[in-house]
Amino acid sequence: MTEPICAVAVDAATYAIDKLYSYRVPDELREQVQIGTRVLVPFGFGNKRAEAVVLAFRQDAGEYKLKPIVEVLDDAPVLTAEQLKLAAWMRERLYCTYFDCVRVMLPAGLWFKRSETYTLAPDADLAALQARGGEAGAVLALFDRPGQTIALSDIRQRLGGKSVTRVLDALAGEGVLTYHSNTSQKSNDKTEKMLSLDMEAGEAMARISRRSPARMDVVSVLADGGWMSQKELVYMTGVSDAALRDMVKKGILREHYEERLRTPDFSEVERAAPPVLSAAQQQVYDGIAALMDENAPRAALLFGVTGSGKTQVYLKLIEKALGQGKSAIVLVPEIGLTPQVLRQFAAQFGDEVAVMHSALSVGERYDSFKKVKSGRARVVIGTRSAVFAPVENLGVLIIDEEQDGAYRSEQSPRYHARDVAKYRVAQQNALLVLGSATPSVETYYGAKQGKYPVFRLSERFLGAGLPDVLISDMRGLVREGRTGVIGPQLESELIDTLDKGRQAILFLNRRGNSRVIGCALCGWVPECPSCSTSMTYHSVSGRAMCHYCGASVKITGKCPVCGGESLFTETPGTQKVEQELHEKFPSARVLRMDADTMHTKGAHEKLLSQFARGEADILLGTQMVTKGLDFENVTLVGVLDADQSLYAQDYRARERTFSLITQVVGRAGRRFDTGKAVIQTYSPTHPVILAAARQDYEAFYEREMETRQALQCPPVCGLTVLTAVGEVEQQVLKSLLALKTRLQSLMEGQYADVKAPVLGPAAAQVVKVMGRYRYHLTMRADSNARWRSLIAGVIREFMQDSKNRGVTVFADENPDL
Repeated sequence: MTEPICAVAVDAATYAIDKLYSYRVPDELREQVQIGTRVLVPFGFGNKRAEAVVLAFRQDAGEYKLKPIVEVLDDAPVLTAEQLKLAAWMRERLYCTYFDCVRVMLPAGLWFKRSETYTLAPDADLAALQARGGEAGAVLALFDRPGQTIALSDIRQRLGGKSVTRVLDALAGEGVLTYHSNTSQKSNDKTEKMLSLDMEAGEAMARISRRSPARMDVVSVLADGGWMSQKELVYMTGVSDAALRDMVKKGILREHYEERLRTPDFSEVERAAPPVLSAAQQQVYDGIAALMDENAPRAALLFGVTGSGKTQVYLKLIEKALGQGKSAIVLVPEIGLTPQVLRQFAAQFGDEVAVMHSALSVGERYDSFKKVKSGRARVVIGTRSAVFAPVENLGVLIIDEEQDGAYRSEQSPRYHARDVAKYRVAQQNALLVLGSATPSVETYYGAKQGKYPVFRLSERFLGAGLPDVLISDMRGLVREGRTGVIGPQLESELIDTLDKGRQAILFLNRRGNSRVIGCALCGWVPECPSCSTSMTYHSVSGRAMCHYCGASVKITGKCPVCGGESLFTETPGTQKVEQELHEKFPSARVLRMDADTMHTKGAHEKLLSQFARGEADILLGTQMVTKGLDFENVTLVGVLDADQSLYAQDYRARERTFSLITQVVGRAGRRFDTGKAVIQTYSPTHPVILAAARQDYEAFYEREMETRQALQCPPVCGLTVLTAVGEVEQQVLKSLLALKTRLQSLMEGQYADVKAPVLGPAAAQVVKVMGRYRYHLTMRADSNARWRSLIAGVIREFMQDSKNRGVTVFADENPDL
């Protein structure tokens, strides 16, 4: 009997050579190999084992002698036929590999880790081999004796990160080295490493070299005898994981692992009766529910002002879908929103709810995936990646705050959750609901073009009014002697709010103490050695940190260049504002919500619960506080720097500013008291600021569309951006110029029907990140099969050209520039 042939997508295949590869299925694996299962296959000239996923079976191998599948990794298919179709659709549009698309659909707990090692032949003449010189000699010099085994990662590290794949393949081909590969599924992350001192602090200090200030900081932090997670220690002190392991080994620290819950606990959430809708909500629900009954792919825009009760409509729609035997997916943009939203949905649907987002541990994500895949959970709530949840019989997919940029992935595959959602509802005859108080310009443009109906909630739930908005002109305050972030109008309103026993939310989209710290004597400013940006000062840890790569330096109070003690700070962040609030309102209880305070597990829910219980008077935060939060005692909102994103160098800057201000202003007065909002700005007459103050989306949209039309930006015209990245700046520019020439040549000949201007090369907003330079080419053209064929072809050519070695290039459609 002829062995079956299967077509697989291979993890090791780069985009330049990505396709479906054919392999024989040995008789002993015939029953195990199914479409949607993952397998190990020999790949490339060295026949190294690579992970792959089976996508199809084929009848004929042609004239080629096929390699066999080595091992089946799954007991049952992990991907459905629908998911495999989605992966093929994404791959064709997002300029990525099949396996990239497959991988993004699976939780981290299902990923495999592979350990690769090389063993020197037992009978090898080590001295003679090491005398070869060149790259082969450098590799062989790492071995001390015949029969020794070294991990591939160690080989690369000891050779300074150089690519040695070809040399290792050649040595393996000669029989000098033997290659071994072991693949295992990643273990569930149930525990967290905790550390404490294992001796008196004084003794520990004596055993640490004075040249190790980070280790001395560790001892100082743990001097009270308490335990702290390794993650927190690394953040607070800047110490490396390797240094902590060494301190444990030397007996300075002791470690233990604390168990962490794997799944959200709904036992304390009391079941609630179905929501009672207002007349306006009922009218909107009836209209959208009618679309669900059509048993055809439909979409709708739920355009409701902040506080209008969109969530109640969502709950009723999901209830209807479940009643029809279908499932639902609800996407929210921020991890911080999921605790509040989750409680509302758990109160309605109990254990049928599953949550999916990146803050969950590997085990939690894995368990949630299994719960959904088995059908035990039919309501999925999560952030961007939850759009791939393997629900059966999808009935409704809801994207809340659909305008938020968090729905776009910046890693391959560079998808937008809204686009994936559209595909999924089209395949399953489901309903897509796009909800927002400030719809994205693209979404509202589509509604205006008649692609889907708009349902409006123009008044707040229970009759609460929109907040009164004050525009606070910050110009000239420095000349009056006011140097703080809190302006006089906002300070007055805060005093009044606190006197009445009410709460306030303050928004500043900049974390850290100060965006810039430097020396007033010599001009020194801490700059990241790997990125073209200055570091942000964080007063809590006493360090300046790069927000791109995480590098940090200790700020001692003295300039490391001239020794001066006259350090200045500029452009304050949330930490600086927190200090100012404590100075101005010493009796006020302040909570800060930003990436620095939310890095521990469960921090979002803990902090928001504190604020909801009235255990704090002021909630200060970054954009985490702008959307979805609902606190009945909040009557004042302050926007501390409304201009921050207004003048950014990308076409979405005004839209992002309008949305953020409108959303955060909407947090005030959501129940019975009319709220107030203070917008502090240096551009008090700017149309975007004025429109946001009036909550006037229509006026903003009309003006913004005039600008988009003039600039030929989305949604008027599509943008495709090619980004080249490499360590040598001149090589990146040279390669990108050659790519531009090739594009222009093809559009003059073979692709003359898809002509588009090619602009650039232009530097990225931050041109150097983690030691790698980034430059763009930008083209204005609507995406279609012909255009994608052109872009995919030039990328593959670029990657296969040896002249471009050391430079990578990728494409993105309609990104934030």
